[in-house]
Amino acid sequence: MDPSFFRCKQVLIVEDCAPVRATIKGMLQTIGFEAIHLARNSTEALKKCTEIPFDFILCDFNLGDCKDGYQLFEALKQQDLLSHLCCFMIISAENQRKIVHGMIELQPDDYLLKPFTYPVLEERIIRAIKSKIALRKVYLSLSNHDYSEAISECDKALKAKPDFATTTLRLKGELLLKTKAYAKAEQFYKQLKNNKSYSWARLGYALACFHQERWDDTELELADLTQFDDTKIEALDWLSRLYVKHHRYELACETLSEAALLSPKNIIRQHTLCNLTSITGNKEAAARIHGKLVAAARYSIHDTADNYLNHARALVDHACTCNVMERAVHLQNANQLVTAFNKRFNEAALQQEVQVLRSRILAAKMMLLEAKELLGSISGLKKKAITIDSCLDAAKAYFEIGDLYESEFYIDKLNDYLAKDDFLTETQRIMLKMEQTRHEELKAKIKLINQEASEAYQQSLYGRATELFCEVFDCMPTNPVIALNMLQAMSKSNGLTPESMRFAKHAINLIEQSELSITNLERYKKYFKQLTAKHPELCRTAQDHCVSS
Repeated sequence: MDPSFFRCKQVLIVEDCAPVRATIKGMLQTIGFEAIHLARNSTEALKKCTEIPFDFILCDFNLGDCKDGYQLFEALKQQDLLSHLCCFMIISAENQRKIVHGMIELQPDDYLLKPFTYPVLEERIIRAIKSKIALRKVYLSLSNHDYSEAISECDKALKAKPDFATTTLRLKGELLLKTKAYAKAEQFYKQLKNNKSYSWARLGYALACFHQERWDDTELELADLTQFDDTKIEALDWLSRLYVKHHRYELACETLSEAALLSPKNIIRQHTLCNLTSITGNKEAAARIHGKLVAAARYSIHDTADNYLNHARALVDHACTCNVMERAVHLQNANQLVTAFNKRFNEAALQQEVQVLRSRILAAKMMLLEAKELLGSISGLKKKAITIDSCLDAAKAYFEIGDLYESEFYIDKLNDYLAKDDFLTETQRIMLKMEQTRHEELKAKIKLINQEASEAYQQSLYGRATELFCEVFDCMPTNPVIALNMLQAMSKSNGLTPESMRFAKHAINLIEQSELSITNLERYKKYFKQLTAKHPELCRTAQDHCVSS
């Protein structure tokens, strides 16, 4: 290629080592570049990319303590700072599988292993730009999100530019899948997949079969594709999703874990894995992976407040499955995460979400009345646009204090949020279904026990009625109406056991803090008088509450 072609092209070198920057700059000058820009780190690179539309970017993978090359490439793509003809090349001294697999996923235009020579750099640059120029109309259609036009341009390029047929065919197949033309995609890939160098065509064929619910064909193809480096991670991803379709959650979790180990910087996959471990009931692993996710997301476009909140939420979920001592430790760690949260993020913007999480910590400590009071003080959350994870957390918070009506509001809200057709959303739908199942089971249980308690009361079996109302109250410990019904049965019984005495004290505390109708207030006074006549120690419960208030 004529060196004059590169004279007016804008090129950026992103490299934290000054001697290496100088060496690469010298090579580029030899190739013919004159407009050469330098950046020591991702911060400088991002700033320059907002000012200049670069034609070439050569970026080192390791860039010191801030964003690495992977994260910079992600940020540039998200912020739409790469033109459709820009060639982005990653340079690295490391040939680690994790780095290579991560780069395959992100699909830069090339990956150069240090040390490299001037002829190698020149060859790679010329190859990359020739491909971009030959398929410029395809890339232009892609940048305009005109996928039908992009497919049409692919067909034209296949006839006019046969030297770039492999890239063109790959683009066309991906576009057929993106436009949900699955039957066409299947036929398209079927014609290509016998070419042994086209492992990507076999992957495309498997995905076309997946979307048409041809599960056996999909599983066989994907399992075989896990043997090849260029398709291994995607094949593992889709295998995991296939296993989820068949409710084989443990196997799905193991499969996705393998993909996450190979490419740990894919935060969406890590989040999906967290959900899968939670679905399988391994709350400890979910909390551990959430902690790793927080560290991995630092400096990336996925470094959000929700990561930290999710880590704390996972610790609360795990705490609820532990013994008293372990529970206290996990809840303390969750509390520390919430407290430190404000150091990096604006807590005021997420005040309601933080309060919901704090209420869950209180509920896990069995401080149910305090949890209810904190949730009652939250305003504006129902009308606020919140994340899926925050919505699920609110549903859990109200469920844990026994307020099924408020919990169901957020479950209904979640149904509206979960519209995407991706793996992460699929796991979130499963978690929602599990939450709905918990609700239905609890409502059915409460209805059954409450009916049996009422029948026992009508038959003057007050001791049995008291036992049953205590069981209902244990399910909904912040419901004053159930508390009142329980006290009514207790007032008629011969006496309270130590266990029912504990329930009575909790019910009195709850009712003393609740707003009752005039009728229910009169009922409470009547039953309280009858109970305290038999059990004077209950007077101190009400008095203690009055003093604390």
